[in-house]
Amino acid sequence: MMTAEFRNGLDVLREVEAKPKLTTGSLDLDSLLAGGIEQGSFMVVYGDDESSIDQLLYTFLSHCQLPLEKYGFNGKSVLLSCGDYRHEQILIDLRLTSTILRGSGIDPAKGLEEIIAVAAFNADQAEQSVSDILNIIKYHDQVKLVVVRNIAKLFINSTPNENENLEELKRFQHLTGTLWQACSARNVTLVMSCRPRRPNRFRPSPPEGGTVLRHLAQVILCIKKREGNTLAAHLLKHPNRQPRTVEFENSQSDSVMGRLTVPFRSQLQDEMENLTRSFKEALMEPARRDAFDLLTRAWMAEQGAMSYAKVPSVLEVMLLAAAVDNRKNIEDLKDEIALLRSQLERTRSELAEAKMSLKTLPGVAD
Repeated sequence: MMTAEFRNGLDVLREVEAKPKLTTGSLDLDSLLAGGIEQGSFMVVYGDDESSIDQLLYTFLSHCQLPLEKYGFNGKSVLLSCGDYRHEQILIDLRLTSTILRGSGIDPAKGLEEIIAVAAFNADQAEQSVSDILNIIKYHDQVKLVVVRNIAKLFINSTPNENENLEELKRFQHLTGTLWQACSARNVTLVMSCRPRRPNRFRPSPPEGGTVLRHLAQVILCIKKREGNTLAAHLLKHPNRQPRTVEFENSQSDSVMGRLTVPFRSQLQDEMENLTRSFKEALMEPARRDAFDLLTRAWMAEQGAMSYAKVPSVLEVMLLAAAVDNRKNIEDLKDEIALLRSQLERTRSELAEAKMSLKTLPGVAD
């Protein structure tokens, strides 16, 4: 007889938080996405500035190779690039990819070998390319990310309108559903880019391709260009975040997508490793070592907030986060103590009433 498996919400939350997340290269974007792009998820990223979207996509492809401790997936990636052959006769932007790989500390020659590139220039080629990708992820366990660039425009008229060809739209929807089903079954992350359905300067327009992307995708991110190098990221859908907007810098100087040369998360990781080796192991009492482990969880959970703190050093901001966590624990204990006091008073009152009742019984002495 089969039995149902029950788990409480805290266990589910811990399981979600333990999943690897891919850094976008921007602390602002990572914070917006609850720490990055979750492994095995489906994200749609789109906008009216194609170069900014491409830079994001190539950043994902490059960072996929990073080890887990550096917020990568430690694996290979697949790029399906779709477009007009007359204007886009390339499989992959080698210059942009090499720049991002080099900025991430990866040898471009080795990094490019970890990206499998496929191209499609019409709808029929797109169907064949998706079939090829299904075989790639089926027989290559190292593939952790599939990026599909602009596939919707192969099935949809260049001028979006309400009379889109229904049959072509059905083909696109079927192709998207088939690819996502295969990726989901193997815990491979799927990222798709497209154009906005109707360009709008003031607010995000839905992504092109009908409702299939809005229904299937777990995360939908719209990127809009602001003045200078500033971009606005509008989070429209996320399983663990409310819709909101952040701005970040799009720079290719000493950083990629606003990522500092030495990101805060890397500094935090180094400081935690140093404290674990030099401080935790020197603690005499096991209970204190356990308390240190609880603090590391608090630091990891609140790294987004710590990265924005105007505090001189990483260690000082860690102490600030620890103080906040301790304050929270103190308040929790105060609430528990108040509850215990209330229960104790109620018990005393009940005992007093019981004694009074006993005194009224005949033959019962004090």
